[in-house]
Amino acid sequence: MNLRNMANRYTRRVNENVPATLKRSTGYTTAPDGKQVPAYSDPEPISIQMQALQKSEIEHLDRLNISNAQASVFADTQLSNGDRPSQTGGDLIEFGTDAKIPATLRGTKWLVVAMLEGWPGSGWCKAAVTGQMP
Repeated sequence: MNLRNMANRYTRRVNENVPATLKRSTGYTTAPDGKQVPAYSDPEPISIQMQALQKSEIEHLDRLNISNAQASVFADTQLSNGDRPSQTGGDLIEFGTDAKIPATLRGTKWLVVAMLEGWPGSGWCKAAVTGQMP
């Protein structure tokens, strides 16, 4: 049973799902100067719902020393934050620039910095994200 689908029927009445592009982190490459450059898989379309972080989530992230989270997203796929053992960074979510995207999100990029709710095999998750420079 996908509880996200059931709840989403109601939440999208007040907060629409937004189409985006997901680039899954595949680790990094090393530039000639020795700097690590994030590497991502081919883009894939997803539908997400952005929401504000709850007070308890902000407190939880603060205890984990994650101070850069700015919003939360519900996605109908599993997202990943940075993972040192597998040497991957966080997934990247990008929004298009067309009129159906809310003006505040048009052309923006968001990095997944923490998993708030992840249910492997359920087909959905909730993640904390932070905006990236253009």
